[in-house]
Amino acid sequence: MKVIKVVHGDQDEVLEHEKQKFVIQNYDANVLIANKLVFLKLNLLPIVVVSDVMFVMAFSSRESIKKHMNEIHKKYESAVDDIIRQTVDVLLEDILEQLDKPEVINLDIAKARYPKTNNLSVGTYTLHPYDSKKLTRLEHFHKNLALEKDDELIVLLGKMGAKSVRIIETDAQKKVGGGNLKTDVFSLDAKVGVNLSGSTERSTDLLVTFEGNVVDIDPHLLEKSLWFCTDSKLNAIFESRRFNPNKIEQYTLVNTYTETFDFNFDLATKYLVVKTDLRAEYHSISSKERFFHVEFGK
Repeated sequence: MKVIKVVHGDQDEVLEHEKQKFVIQNYDANVLIANKLVFLKLNLLPIVVVSDVMFVMAFSSRESIKKHMNEIHKKYESAVDDIIRQTVDVLLEDILEQLDKPEVINLDIAKARYPKTNNLSVGTYTLHPYDSKKLTRLEHFHKNLALEKDDELIVLLGKMGAKSVRIIETDAQKKVGGGNLKTDVFSLDAKVGVNLSGSTERSTDLLVTFEGNVVDIDPHLLEKSLWFCTDSKLNAIFESRRFNPNKIEQYTLVNTYTETFDFNFDLATKYLVVKTDLRAEYHSISSKERFFHVEFGK
């Protein structure tokens, strides 16, 4: 997982950080040997082997020298094998440590390199799982993505001509009925992409209403979608809404968030300023189901 730290700073400072950034193609094992593997170089020919050779040469007969030299050769090979194994272990450990180091860039470079990032500011990020031109904060990573997914679904339904969308959240272990819940109501213009995260996050029963205008559905609407371009249920609704003789009028979708995207929870926590239990937060989010009851206009 790539960690990117966005900072304030002048160009020279950022470029210096960029030079220090780990790139596998430029990895110099000689630096590791000089810093960490000196003891291996010193042990390349163990003193015990040298001593054995001198002892054999001094006190053994010609016949026994050959026998002892074979034994010493095996002993030497075994020592070298151990050194090679230790060297590889230390080398791989060092490479993994280097890979975990964050890339440090300033805000201007981040804006140019990741132009699709929402609310980009100073902070620690990782790449968005669906868009390499977009960053997502490490803090509340899965929570933010789950809300982003809900937001996009509501906007897509609006652009397909939704008149209202009622969202009811339930827990997989403790079902919540809709009858006794307070319903929060939001009114939107279907032509405008809006952020509903602040509202959907706080309510277990949310009603979103649109103007109910007749809309021209963009034939490439789902192709442009970040989260739902290959979603079978939404594609079925999309095709039905474009079929004028018999358009779909009501539908209930279940939207869940269970993807981990190979997120490294331990690594992320290491770089959080305010420590948050990201793993517990993910399990809480992934245990929930969100029912989208949509009613379309004529």
